[in-house]
Formats: sequence, structure tokens, C-alpha cells
Amino acid sequence: MKKSTKPCIKCGEKIYFDDDKKSTNGKWIPIDAVTNEPHDCSKSGFKTRKTVGDEIIDLEERENERIRRISYE
Repeated sequence: MKKSTKPCIKCGEKIYFDDDKKSTNGKWIPIDAVTNEPHDCSKSGFKTRKTVGDEIIDLEERENERIRRISYE
């Protein structure tokens, strides 16, 4: 069954909504019509929540950058 698509109101890409894909709060999650993954709007200010692994990588990258800055001073 083909899903009815609509353009994203911010970027214009085709999205659709699926009954099986809602947030934990029960809100609809826009799905990208091409990838069938949650829509990552390029013009949205919304940032997806990071996983613990992503947070650890960010902390390591920040620490490495701090070390590089100190070593060049």
C-alpha cells in the first residue's frame, strides 16, 4: 500500500506519516518518502537526541581539540 506523501513545510522534501512510527509522547514522526527513515529536515532547528555512544565520541573529540590547542600555544 502506497503512503500518501506531502511536502515538508520547511524544506519541501516529500514526507509521510506512519501509524507505527510515533514518538514516545505519541506524536507523529515525519518519515522521508525516499529513504523510509525519520525525516532529517535541513531547515529545521530541531536536533535529534544523541545516543550515549555519540555523547562519548563528542566528549573525546572536544578533549582532543583542547589538547591540540594547548600543544600549539
